[in-house]
Amino acid sequence: MSMTENIDRDFIIESASRLLSIKAISPLSGGDGEYKKAIELKKILEELGYKQFIEYNTQDDAGNIRPNIVLKVGNLDKTLWIIDHLDTVPEGDIKLWSHEPFQATLEGDKIYGRGSEDNGQAIFTSLLLLKNLEKSNLKVNLGLAFVADEETGNTYGIKYLIKKNVFKPEDLIIVPDAGTNEGFVIETAEKTVMQLKFEVLGSQGHASMPQNAVNALRESCKFMGMMDSMLHEKYNRENPLFIPPYSTFEPTEHEKNIDNVNTIPGRDVLYWDFRVLPEYSYDDVLKDIDSMISTYSRDSGARISYTIRDIVNAPEPTPDSAEVIMKLKKAIKTVIGADAITIGIGGETFASFLRSKGYNVAVWSTTAIENAHMPDEYCLIPHIFQDVEIYKQLLYN
Repeated sequence: MSMTENIDRDFIIESASRLLSIKAISPLSGGDGEYKKAIELKKILEELGYKQFIEYNTQDDAGNIRPNIVLKVGNLDKTLWIIDHLDTVPEGDIKLWSHEPFQATLEGDKIYGRGSEDNGQAIFTSLLLLKNLEKSNLKVNLGLAFVADEETGNTYGIKYLIKKNVFKPEDLIIVPDAGTNEGFVIETAEKTVMQLKFEVLGSQGHASMPQNAVNALRESCKFMGMMDSMLHEKYNRENPLFIPPYSTFEPTEHEKNIDNVNTIPGRDVLYWDFRVLPEYSYDDVLKDIDSMISTYSRDSGARISYTIRDIVNAPEPTPDSAEVIMKLKKAIKTVIGADAITIGIGGETFASFLRSKGYNVAVWSTTAIENAHMPDEYCLIPHIFQDVEIYKQLLYN
């Protein structure tokens, strides 16, 4: 490794140490938000000599400042935007971690820590790109957006920036929030995302006298099993563009119901996450659920309802003929010698909201897959180096 590479490696590790130690969890997930992390990021930008960033801060319903930092370098007609998110999910069960979640731990080329991959790697890549930027060689401007609220709805992040007209239709926009270990897969399409909160009401009673109660947990399990079977049987098409190629319907979060083992619960609350192929309408899915609820509630004595926590309808895919896709494919071919392919995913990224407004977006990075939101989350330093080289191809050629 050359002296320059050693210096850049040290810079990545130092940036990770400074940023990963700061919790940036959404208030909706029990955190304080991204503000403290944004303060540290601004310090790094200023140390690199970039003080001309613009802050698009807003407040959430609880009064928390939700920061968005935008930096544009250059005075050309077109901008290459790299959009990273500042927030992370919580660490989850600490017992499943073998490293400290909110600390950058280096082992070989791996940097462990919550948010190291999602979306820390993209932030470290953006910062290294800035550090070594050859401004006189720019063929397009470099635009960087460090954005809040990606993990819990995007209201105070990318949606806010879109309203502020930060981006132009002719710009090249890359969201480095999905990818593969090799770096030649570009995401151009996303499924409809729907998250529902279900509430099942029965009647509480003593566990020894079930005839006097309606067990909300049992009724919840029975109904959810029926709904699960119905959804998978009816919405069973496959689309080879997507990974996985089918719609997914997953029960996820479950709220605490009672505090003791000998009481029959009268209320059960749980959440589902749906990722539906664009061939289907989410309205049809909801109508089928409504019909099942009506029938089950009438026959069981349990009262079932749901509220919509979030819906993002699948936008039109970014076409392979879009400038950002063609140029990114060419840059990938130049750097790693592979022909890039385009796919669709079930994950929700900034791209959904940008595509719905008519922007062409590539979701791409070189990254360790099956890693985001997991215990012992990590990113790989060589991936950062490779992505910087590909971005340079887009900026200088």
